[in-house]
Amino acid sequence: MSKGIDSFYGLNQHSKLLIVGHSHLMLATDKERIEYELHTAVSKYTREGVNVADKKIMIRQYLESDCSDSLRICLYGVDLFTFTGQGLSQNSYQLFYPFMDNPSISNYIKAHATPTDYWLRKLVRTTRYNDDGIKNASIRGWMNDWSNRKNGMVDTETYKQKLQNGNERHIGMQQELIEDFKETVKMMTDRGIKVILVNTPTLDLLNGYEPERFKMITKWFKDFAQNSPFVEYWDFNPQYASKYELFHDCLHLNAKGQEIITTEIIRKLRKEL
Repeated sequence: MSKGIDSFYGLNQHSKLLIVGHSHLMLATDKERIEYELHTAVSKYTREGVNVADKKIMIRQYLESDCSDSLRICLYGVDLFTFTGQGLSQNSYQLFYPFMDNPSISNYIKAHATPTDYWLRKLVRTTRYNDDGIKNASIRGWMNDWSNRKNGMVDTETYKQKLQNGNERHIGMQQELIEDFKETVKMMTDRGIKVILVNTPTLDLLNGYEPERFKMITKWFKDFAQNSPFVEYWDFNPQYASKYELFHDCLHLNAKGQEIITTEIIRKLRKEL
């Protein structure tokens, strides 16, 4: 199980490019195409439901490994809810159970889990792999399968009704998450690793739900990149947010959307690599 997971996330290979984010960036990038067209190894460490604090642990995990010596660029997924702090999994620490032998991750889990949950998984290793998502990641790792299976298209009328009912999250700027984000970026740039903040498209209906806050957070990322050495900001919303045929839902791209955004990312990375 562990070997399959390491293979799926690229934690066992020396890569020039590391991709870190949640399902937003996961479904937007085709790892195999990037590797093939740029002739470079790619570690795609993306997990469903992770927040900024989780991504800090994920990046530290890779940087502390023996495989980080060749890393040059990190694509770090950002979006309008990066600093909201709510809406993603409140139990995302459970995604790291398979890596409990890593001291940093063990301490992270211990700080969030109940003593019973922690020690059960610490002592009975097979219980670390009970989650269906973890099982799926291991199987796909053994099968070398990184495909995007989201082929449907967003139902805009239903989503418009959801917005009218006020059932969407609000964009926030939680200071604790901002500090975690800054520490994560510094952790990489201090080692000479370039950080590219990648805002893959979200549906224009969602972006327009709180237009002033959306402009605020977009400007925040742009300003941060301009004022930070070794940091860039790539925002794909202006060109693609209104192309509904590319979306599986308001946040996630379908397979067609992945193909187009991956093409854009490859084009930009050619200049970097």
